Amino acid sequence: MCEKSAASVDILMATYNGEKYVGEQIESIQAQSFNNWRLLISDDCSSDDTLEIVKKYAEQDPRIIVVSQGKRYGSAKLNFMSLLTAADAPYVMFCDQDDVWLPKKIELTLAKMHELEHLSLERQPLLVFTDMKVVDKHLGIIADSFESYSNIDSSRVMFRQILAQSVGAGCTMMINRDLQEDISGYAPSNGIIMHDWWLTLVAAAFGQIGHVSVPTSLYRQHGNNAVAAKDFSLVDRITHMRRMIRNVNKTITQACCFDSIYGDVLRTDQKKTLSYYIKSYKGKNVFVRVISLIRSGCWKKGTRKIGQLIALCFSDDTRLK
Repeated sequence: MCEKSAASVDILMATYNGEKYVGEQIESIQAQSFNNWRLLISDDCSSDDTLEIVKKYAEQDPRIIVVSQGKRYGSAKLNFMSLLTAADAPYVMFCDQDDVWLPKKIELTLAKMHELEHLSLERQPLLVFTDMKVVDKHLGIIADSFESYSNIDSSRVMFRQILAQSVGAGCTMMINRDLQEDISGYAPSNGIIMHDWWLTLVAAAFGQIGHVSVPTSLYRQHGNNAVAAKDFSLVDRITHMRRMIRNVNKTITQACCFDSIYGDVLRTDQKKTLSYYIKSYKGKNVFVRVISLIRSGCWKKGTRKIGQLIALCFSDDTRLK
């Protein structure tokens, strides 16, 4: 464990075989207009020179700390969840090893966070996410907006919407201490899809979510990304029906986990939404499932609804699982 942070923002970086780009990412953090930060790095047993590289930066900059090495997590999700337990600053951000942060990323995100705080009358979990530019491995622009490229609607931050479809990327997010404490010890790693989706669910249920429309980072695509940007295609979704069904079923598993942890403290309308959404993919009668989905209001955006309904109709067909 590292010493208690005197910084305003703890930045969490999960690394694994990122020797090609991790140095450039760290330097982009060091070049931020806001400099009262601490970078906590956890390496997932890299087999390349990633650990040696980050250690050199840590030796030169006391704000950079390697908090975990030699421990195998096996996924970015588990690595980030572990990193969250090491963070103790008022605000926490998440950082991919292969991106580049634009100079005002922290400043702009923190300003939005303070705006949400001023609107809040009491303690509540807060989350802010931003847009980013999609770039190739040489930082050539692929798309000026990750959200447009991936057909993401940043305004879809209601609890019922996020149950069915995530919004925002973890590498653009900042959360406050209240949100971190609300999930501390209560995130079942086997049930959640990704740490950022889980954080967004909790913030949507009990707090507020803010958005910065300005791109604040360069999201690098190089073929080895754990989660890469992808141009949306309905044809692709339908063609890969098995994958589509699996993905929808994962949201139900996540919803069940959320219900088991937070069900007793949800508002009545949220409880109903959650119950109907779970029932929509658990029942044996397709008609009843469709009615349950309609009553839940947990629809994906736009034409993704078609794929959602297809997955619902075939979710109990073992030939497609």
